[in-house]
Order: sequence, then structure tokens, then C-alpha cells
Amino acid sequence: MARSNNFLLGNGERLTSKVSVPTGGGDKNPPYTFEAARRRLSSKLRHTVVALDAIPADAAPKDEVVAVVTMHPRYVSKSDFPQELLSAVGLRPIGSRSLTITPDAWGIQKHPKAAITEQLFVAGKKSNFKAWANQVGSWTPQTRGAKQILHFEDVAAFSARDKLRSIPLEPAGQRGILEIVLHNAGDREVVDAFLNYARRHNARPIADHRRDVKGLTFIPVEADFGSAEELARFSFVRVARPLPTLRMLRPGLARSVGKGTVKVPDADPIDSSFRAVVFDGGLENPAVTALKRWVKYFEPAGIGPAVSSMQEHGLAVTAAFLFGPVPPSGNLPVPACGVDHVRVIDAQTTGGPDLQYIDVLDRILAHLDSHPKQYQFLNISLGPNMPVFDDEVTAWTASLDDRLASGRAVATFAVGNDGERDAAAGLNRVQPPADAVNGLAVGAADVTGSPWARAPYSCVGPGRSPGYVKPDGVAFGGSQGEPFDTLSVQGNLVRINTSGTSLAAPHALRSAVAVRAQLGPSLSPLAIRALLVHRADPGAHSKQEVGWGRFESDPERLITCDDDEALIVYQGILPVGEHLRARIPLPTRDLKGMMNLSATLVIAPEVDPEHPGAYTRSGLEVAFRPNSARFSKHEDGTLSAHPKTSSFFSAGNLYEGAEPALGDESYKWEPCLRNSQQFRATTFREPCFDIYYHHRQSATKATLPQPIPYAFIVSVKAPRVQDLYNRVVRAYASILVPLRPRTRIPVRT
Repeated sequence: MARSNNFLLGNGERLTSKVSVPTGGGDKNPPYTFEAARRRLSSKLRHTVVALDAIPADAAPKDEVVAVVTMHPRYVSKSDFPQELLSAVGLRPIGSRSLTITPDAWGIQKHPKAAITEQLFVAGKKSNFKAWANQVGSWTPQTRGAKQILHFEDVAAFSARDKLRSIPLEPAGQRGILEIVLHNAGDREVVDAFLNYARRHNARPIADHRRDVKGLTFIPVEADFGSAEELARFSFVRVARPLPTLRMLRPGLARSVGKGTVKVPDADPIDSSFRAVVFDGGLENPAVTALKRWVKYFEPAGIGPAVSSMQEHGLAVTAAFLFGPVPPSGNLPVPACGVDHVRVIDAQTTGGPDLQYIDVLDRILAHLDSHPKQYQFLNISLGPNMPVFDDEVTAWTASLDDRLASGRAVATFAVGNDGERDAAAGLNRVQPPADAVNGLAVGAADVTGSPWARAPYSCVGPGRSPGYVKPDGVAFGGSQGEPFDTLSVQGNLVRINTSGTSLAAPHALRSAVAVRAQLGPSLSPLAIRALLVHRADPGAHSKQEVGWGRFESDPERLITCDDDEALIVYQGILPVGEHLRARIPLPTRDLKGMMNLSATLVIAPEVDPEHPGAYTRSGLEVAFRPNSARFSKHEDGTLSAHPKTSSFFSAGNLYEGAEPALGDESYKWEPCLRNSQQFRATTFREPCFDIYYHHRQSATKATLPQPIPYAFIVSVKAPRVQDLYNRVVRAYASILVPLRPRTRIPVRT
């Protein structure tokens, strides 16, 4: 049978069931004895109280201050969170961040040289910190919460200097706009107190551009950069940095002169039942007219005049989504669906051009919030001109992740074009919002054929952990050797040479809508996203360069299998407190040779931006059981209740040799897992995956965890079983359903 008729197999969720699997674990050998931990903490608290007492009254609203508790790297799980101790001393956690440290002791023989841990920001009255310092010396293991001091590595005041980011080395006399990030903890008095504090220190907070994102408040403040440290002395300031600018076109639309007119097809979209949305720089009237069959153009109320270069960028991005690279003939293909283009950039932004960073995000969010169920596909090829930082989340990333939680849409974000900047300083890392865990961060590949590589300008990973694999993948974005041909207005629509991740991102989204147009609503957006990741080809490249690989652009290959391959789609809801067992459908007889098993599991979790190291509220732990007849033996000789597990998903195949500090605790909070592994056919007997969904909130235990949607893609390829696809279809005819397309998108040659 030709591949073109071997369609993906749906209804994999019919092969799932809930099972109860006991979890192991026990007490850890602590790095310090109780007496040593108490002595260390007592000394550190005395120094902390002195520093906190020095904070002036107007910088400590309601006499409250913030300190930093550094957890030992072996105690960073949600179950180790010191909530009982903090409650006992009258303090409350308001945020956290990740940090790599070398602790004084480990409590185990084998350990890394350094490890990633969590720093907790804790707030309370100065008197509470003093009382803690005075009482801790007399604590016993029976004192409420006292045993949790074994989890601590350090306690210190949160110094103003430690809050500064990217402030110029010689800031005196240099005035500009700072972005101040506050821990608000839902307390309006904290924000009001800061506004008054800033005004008293010769700064002008731009209060009408204040934005709250869960437990954080982002406020632009016009100030002398030399006063940044003074502003940061306010106890609830988390970060003070120059207000990021909006990245534009670097490396730019390296345009050539128009290479001739193009021919626009005389046909409606292949599927008119859904539309995508692109947020960008707008479209000139000739483009709006020429593309009106597929494009609806939106300008938000109150937006200022358009910028010509941004309109050109907007047309290039929209054309990349609708048509992909323009073929040499100039004959444009029929788009898979229509698109709404929303202009979010103008020539003059309220309050000055520095604030465009905020205004553009506001326009994006306003449009999404006013159309909450309209879009299942969206693209953003712009954002803050800054690399991702491990210890902070921007308002862009947090706001978009919040709206994309639960997998309601496939969102593609350009990773940025600073891939050739200083790698040692991390300036070449992906740029927000491409660090979002609920979207696809798209980098650029240099050519359409093979051999291919990351385009040099395309930003690299890693992302933050969780969300470590960034970019998620790459798509063709153009290079000097093979430009990306797209559209421009030069009287009429013409073809021009361009390059950039701004084009790669909508090009990747085009693959997603090709799946939707062909298969209809049978696959959720979350499942389409999982399919793109599953079918991405990494070649010989590292994850930091290309993520999971180059996204498949052939619409037929996305929805079909080879004769010796079966791909099964599972989609549904992960239960709370139970494992979901997903059986892998295989013929029961005559399997031979080596078989390649690939699996991709994706969720779209809610997020806590005030806890970057514990950013995702949901996580995954997966056990692979290849043989239902093999069991482990307990020490008493009895057999385990479930078949033996074999390593499949693990931190090692995600982090690719990164320091072991990242380890399993970080790994189980990753929202996207993928791996491929070879097995002998004789290894398999009723193989299955057991999936367990972890949940947390604000870095500690979730109070009311809810079931969460998932998408799971499993494919088995057996080169020595040439009719594997047909055999699986016949064996599971009453369970699995080939996902037959409603229409086919022609393959471009």
C-alpha cells in the first residue's frame, strides 16, 4: 500500500485505563545534623536582621521586608517546601528563583560539584525576623517546623544590588525608563507604597502603564539610572532593569529589488471553517486589497499611524503563513485557511516610543481577550529585544502562557535573530515570548533541502527549566545561500528575497493549519502541536541548536505513515492521583528484527511567573513497561504488582550532557517530553506507558488540583515488518480509526 493511504490512527485513548501504582521514596540523609543546621541558621539570621533593620521605613510598607531563603539542592521538591516553618515564624513566601550553588555539605557520597537550587523570597514584619533570630537557638526537633531547617542552605536579606539587571556600568546622569518588577502578592498597598517611594526619590513612575501578571507587578519608571539601586532598596522590588525595547527586523528583511509580479490564486481557503491570527506591523492598502479573499485586517482602537517598514514586515510574515516561500514561478498556492492580521505597532505610542514594549503586548492581549474562543492558531514574530534569563519571566511570556494554558491553541513564536551575538554572555539565547512553555518557539533553518543546519542568525537554547528545550524546533527561514522569497508591495505584489525567524515561525504554523484543514477537528490543537514535535527531524544537530528538530512542512507526510510504521494519537484528560496506562497497539505474532519506538507527550499547564524555577503547575512522570510477563521481585520474594519498567523518558535524553544538577526533579515538570529508542521485537509483549500527572501551585502542593488535557503520540517503526501498518489496523479495527482527510493539500514540488 502506498504511504499516501496509511493515515494516522486516532482514538488511541480507547487503549488507556486508570491504574493505581504505588510510589516509592523515603527519608533523605540530611547534609547537616539538626544541631549544625541550627547553629548555621542562627548565625545567618543575626546578619540578616542587621541588614533588614537598615532598610528605611518608607521602603518597608507596613514595616514589612523581604529576605531570601536558599534551599539545599537536595530539597527542592514541592514536598520539601518549608511552609510549616514559615507559618510558625510569621513569614509568607511571595516568589522564588533558580540559582546554581555549591553547598557546604551534601549528605551523600556521590554528588555534582554544583547544583541548581531554589531561592525563596519570604516576606514579613521586621519584628518577625527578629523573633525568629532570637528563638532559633533554643529550637529542638520537636519545635513546630524546626526540622525543616535541615532543608536550608542559606538565609540572607534581599539586597538592592542583587535586584539590578543590565544597568549601565556608568549610569550617572543617564536618564531613561526602568522596568521595576514588584512582588505584589495581591496587595495593592505594596504597589501604592512603591509609587510614593519612587516619587520621593526623584523618579516618575508611569502608573497608567502598570501591569499585573498574577503575583508580579510590572511598572515603568522614568529615572536617572544612577538611582536604580536606591529604587531597588524598596523591599518588595524583585528586579530593576532598563525597560526592554521591542525587537524589530534584525537581521532585517534583507530585501532585494522586486523580482517580478506574482499570481494570486482565484480560490477560497481550503478550509473556511476556522481562521488563524497574526499580530504584526500591519499591511499597506494594496496588500489588504490583493489578499482580501484570505485576510481580514484589524487596527485596534486608538492605535497611531502605521510605520512603512513595519507594514512590510507584516506582509512578509502574513505571506509566509499563507503561502510559504513563494515559488520561482510566482504562482501562489491556495492557503489552507484564512487569517486575521492585527496591527499592533504604530509610529507614536502613548507616553513615548520606549513604552511600545508595553503597548504592543496590551494590543495583543486585548484582541485575544475579546475573541477568547475564536483562534486555535496564532503567530507572533516580535517581542522584547532581550535574551531569556533563568531567574526571571517577562510580562510577555507570563501573559501569553496564561492565556494558552490547557492547550486551546497552537501558538508559534519567533525566537529572535541574535544567534550570532556573544554566546558566553548568553546574548544569543532565545528571546521572549519564545521561552513560553505553552507555545512553539521556532528558529530558522538555513535551507529547504538537505543537508540543513540552524541559520546562523537564529537564536539558540536552552530555555528556562522547566521549558528547557527551546527552540521547540526550526523551520526554513532563509539564508544567504537560499533566501526566503516572500511578498512586498512595490506598486503591485512582487517577490523579494528575505530571511529571519520572523518568517520561520509563521511557516511552521502553516504546517499546523495544514493538519487541521486536512483532518478537521478530530485532533485538538494540543495534539497537533504534539504531532509537529513528534515529526520534527533533529538530524545530527543538538537540541540547543534546533530543539526537537526541523518541523515537517510536507502536509502529506504529517498525516500519513510508512508501510512499516504505525503512528497512534492519544488525546484526553490526565486524572488526579492515578496513573493513566496507555497500551501500545502491536500485532501479537511474527514481530522480528529491531523496532524503533518513538513517543511524544505534551500538556499545556497553568503557570506561576513569580516562581521561574517552579513555573509550571503541572508535570509528567512516565514509566515504560515493555513486557507484561516480566515482574520485579521484592526483598521478601513476592512479585511486584505491575510489570518491570525500562528506561525511556529520562532527564539524560532531554538535557544532553548538561550538569546533573538539572536532574529528575526538574525534568518531571517539563510540559513536553519526546524520545526515540530501539528495541528488539522480542522485547515487546503488551507494552504500555504509565503516565502520572504531578501538580503544584506557587512552588508547593496544589490545594485543589484539577484534571488536565494531554496529547500523546506513539509511533512504532519495524523495517523488517513491511506490512506493520496494515497489521495494526486489522488487529485493532474495533478500537483505532484511521484519520482520513476531508481534503488533501497538494504537495509542492
